Amino acid sequence: MIKSELHPNMRRELIKLAWPLMISNLAYVLLGALDTWFMGRVSTSALGAVGVGSMFFMSLTLILRGTISGGLVLVAKSFGAGDNKSAGHTLGNYLVLTILLAPLALLIPVIAKVYFLITKADREIARLAYNYITIRAWEIPFALISQAVVSFMMGIGDSKRPMYLAWSSVIINLVANYILVFGKLGLPALGIKGAAWGTVIAQALQALCYIVTVRRLYAKQFQLQVFCVPTKKRFREMLRLGLPIGLGDFVESSAFATFMTLISRLGPIELAASQIANQINSLAFMPGFALGTATSSLVGRALGEGNKAKGRLYGIVGVKVAITYMAFLGLSYWIFPRYLATFFLHDQVVINCTVKLMRIISIYQVFDACNIVFRGALNGAGDTKFTGMTTILAAYVLFIPLTYLGAFVFKLGLIGAWLGPIVYLISLGIIFGLRFLSGRWEDKTTETLELSVNYPRD
Repeated sequence: MIKSELHPNMRRELIKLAWPLMISNLAYVLLGALDTWFMGRVSTSALGAVGVGSMFFMSLTLILRGTISGGLVLVAKSFGAGDNKSAGHTLGNYLVLTILLAPLALLIPVIAKVYFLITKADREIARLAYNYITIRAWEIPFALISQAVVSFMMGIGDSKRPMYLAWSSVIINLVANYILVFGKLGLPALGIKGAAWGTVIAQALQALCYIVTVRRLYAKQFQLQVFCVPTKKRFREMLRLGLPIGLGDFVESSAFATFMTLISRLGPIELAASQIANQINSLAFMPGFALGTATSSLVGRALGEGNKAKGRLYGIVGVKVAITYMAFLGLSYWIFPRYLATFFLHDQVVINCTVKLMRIISIYQVFDACNIVFRGALNGAGDTKFTGMTTILAAYVLFIPLTYLGAFVFKLGLIGAWLGPIVYLISLGIIFGLRFLSGRWEDKTTETLELSVNYPRD
């Protein structure tokens, strides 16, 4: 009786929080899609290079962004417990953490150079991708600031303002790319370098807007301090919570980047088709990620209230909504793949290859829904070590080995390479689902709740 009464309200609350985030996430993916679209009008090599470069760059930055996103868990639980001051101070703590993490951006070009040597990527693609990555490294401090503020806003249930700011960033990126890639307004045509600089400019302006917005709207209610230096104990606890998220995100994204690099060895057509298929899938399943983040926030707030049963129900409702959406998504991939592919380019050989991939991708959509939302629910409960370590192990044991075996040992080519991500995502969906349904995540709830509401005030 209680469940039947709560489910409709919970579904409405989940969707109310998630839909602006869906549109925000669509905007963030469009930042990458814009680069792909512009490079499709430059050259096939540039298209493949921006795919490899953007995935490699995101894999490295996600370890930093994921660590910062741990603030959502602490803010949500503080807010759920009615402690606005702790929620506000948490934002200040994480802004300080962004300053400490930002210098790591200097290592990215060095790592990229070594990475391309080890993976033996096509020489021209590696050169173009390296140039792209080196420029994009300048955006990291701004991206981390934005991540800290977004985590705070999501933790308190404000998802609409991030939506507006995300789309303003897309518009800025679109204009900057057009000018810099093709050389308008008297500027030289920079090609792939122009796409990278366009994204940096958009990220910098977005970070500035986030700081101004959060100060104007929430400074008094949450006693915000832009920079609130954490104690050593608090700093260690922040890393303990957020670092597993960052490491898991990093390994997962780097696995996809390695996957794309291995595919580059099959040829430029296979690489271009995989890049387009990945981009289409990223654009389309952003609502799934939004539901995962919204579920994380609502589970955290429910646990902050001391209501574990409510937190469990939010997780179940989130998965039901996500499965419904992603099953429909998989069906569209099977029926309309050619129409989706032609948006990016008109090379029929690449399009035919993309069509085959889209139908393969349609197979695992429901399992990916379980992976995304159950992972979000577990993170919201503070069970970040389990989700992070499971993701890392699955990537190294299943994803990359199966990709290599399918493509190069069993010589199944592009289709064989895609066995890796299929098995990987299906496995994570099952594992995270079993973990959440077992209730073992509840052991982490009290520990994380004490961290969020017993803010060290010395």
